[in-house]
Amino acid sequence: MKVNEIMSSPIVAIKPTDPVAHAKNLMMRHKVKRLVVIDRGKPVGVLSMRDIAGRVGRGSSTWRRRPIDNVPIARVMRKSVLAVSLGTNLNKAAALMLKHDISSLVVQEGENIAGVVTKTDLARSFAESLAGRVKVKDLMSCDLATVGRRHSLARVVGLMKKRGIGRVVVAEGERPVGIITESDIAFAQLDRPEREIKERGVRYTRRLERAGRPRARYIKRVALTTAEDVMRPKILTIDVDEDAARAATLMIEHGISGLPVLEGEELVGIITKTDLVKGIVNLGV
Repeated sequence: MKVNEIMSSPIVAIKPTDPVAHAKNLMMRHKVKRLVVIDRGKPVGVLSMRDIAGRVGRGSSTWRRRPIDNVPIARVMRKSVLAVSLGTNLNKAAALMLKHDISSLVVQEGENIAGVVTKTDLARSFAESLAGRVKVKDLMSCDLATVGRRHSLARVVGLMKKRGIGRVVVAEGERPVGIITESDIAFAQLDRPEREIKERGVRYTRRLERAGRPRARYIKRVALTTAEDVMRPKILTIDVDEDAARAATLMIEHGISGLPVLEGEELVGIITKTDLVKGIVNLGV
């Protein structure tokens, strides 16, 4: 199968001088997670949910004030653009995404942009053509990133950046109680403007005298967004022995990029669109 059979066209594009707020609105309106940045008719970058979410997490004062909405796209986007031709096969496209740790490729026809192929397009192809070929347990990642309900948003963003992942599971013990994705972070306030950052009491301790032992304790009310504030409490899961094509179908139907994997009631891993892309490469599609 070739790229031109599954690519998305026409593309949703934006200019490098446009503000991030405009990009967010385009993403919501067109239900996409990345935009091609065009300058004078040529692709100069790609802006994704991950780029926005990563910027939101830079420094506590930055994400609390959320000034990123006014930042030009050029300061947030990825400036490297990889392109493939219409006749590129899916296996090669999938391998390029994995090699360069990206989620989309621009598809060109000569000098013109014909479309874009994404991990979502590859996942849809997996669901339609690879049923019965491989199980969830054969593709899933067991190295699952989890946080607790009370972990801070800064910690969640830091974990995503450190691990190079797009989602974390919120868990109580071995039981998943929510999931946080790049979209949830990027649009935490935009899609729910009625919600304000909650204030919580934080206990501080300070010395009364430089050399003295006595300490004064006090509680200060501070804004502190936690995992529980932005997580999605209703999450889909899948059994370890399910067909991986079923996992792909669920991701496409529900507009999600990953499913926590259960063995019985125990959380044992996660399967994502990236895992499906790896499956396409391994199966030689």
